[in-house]
Amino acid sequence: MNLHVTDPEFMERFEHFAFDEVPNEEGQQLDDETRYMVILATLIGCQGMEEYRLVLSRALDGGFAPIAVKEIVYQAVDYLGIGRVLPYLEASNSILESRGIKLPLEGQCTTTTENRLEKGIQAQADIFGEHMKEAWKAGHINRWLAANCFGDYYTRTGLDLAQREMITFCFLAAQGGCEPQLTAHAAGNMNLGNDKEFLIRVVSQCLPYIGYPRSLNAINCINKAADPGKKTLFPMGGPNNAFASYFVGQSFLNMLTTEGVPIGNVTFEPGCRNNWHIHKADKGGGQILLCTNGRGWYQEWGREARELFPGDVVTLPAGIKHWHGAAKDSWFTHLAVEVPGENTGSEWLEPVDKAAYAALK
Repeated sequence: MNLHVTDPEFMERFEHFAFDEVPNEEGQQLDDETRYMVILATLIGCQGMEEYRLVLSRALDGGFAPIAVKEIVYQAVDYLGIGRVLPYLEASNSILESRGIKLPLEGQCTTTTENRLEKGIQAQADIFGEHMKEAWKAGHINRWLAANCFGDYYTRTGLDLAQREMITFCFLAAQGGCEPQLTAHAAGNMNLGNDKEFLIRVVSQCLPYIGYPRSLNAINCINKAADPGKKTLFPMGGPNNAFASYFVGQSFLNMLTTEGVPIGNVTFEPGCRNNWHIHKADKGGGQILLCTNGRGWYQEWGREARELFPGDVVTLPAGIKHWHGAAKDSWFTHLAVEVPGENTGSEWLEPVDKAAYAALK
């Protein structure tokens, strides 16, 4: 069916917007290669197969590299699953072969089954910070994430690391319902040089393909990742995935040192707090919190919550049940200094009561 015949007014306005107004908007432009890259990733993310075929053909006509096409599709499997991506792999193969491009293309793999975990952990650390070198130990899915998602795909050639983090942002923005991960990957993009302004240009170019609600959600996630309230004395680090099950909301961790006295820079988004927990030790131990940014709360079991501001210090002996986190309307950052002791560890307990937290000002 020819939509120019059946729906001429619609096609006139859509094509003017998508192919003229958006690509040429002052301050929102991308080079052709990047624009095709983000639109193809976005169309996989929102499952726009027919438009994907059209855009892929236009991209190849414009000199877009077949290897880049394949790398976008391969990486999509980690964020959408093979059930949703297989049709795009088959469609890409069909279009490439119809143009006389011989398959398979040159291999881009740089890891082996023996070193994929090690290389994947390093890729995570390069994007989100050194603390990610421990995240894979949190459980088998975290280990798979490091070895499979990052070790099998992020380490491949054909796209550089910043491009791979960019298309991941597009997969997440386009499918919706992934706002915590989208915020985390917006921060990852910024760590690699894809700054706030660049990511807004990416969303702008993808808007005709995913619509306004998901585009506005993506802008909100970018703003969260770039919020001045998160700018701290020390680098924020990446998502605190290794301890995510013990937090309500998104936290970020940058281990400043793990030698001698471990010190971590912990950042909480508004409303984020950790569960009740106890630092344990046979001798010594405990923790010291040095508040550096924003507004937060600290509470010991059976006592009133204490409001925290930059410059406040909290000394936590071992054996005290407590929680700490951000205020509802403010980012909050503290340094967590681990006091040396014998047989130290942490016991994580129940979440803070929602009504009790909501009652805090």
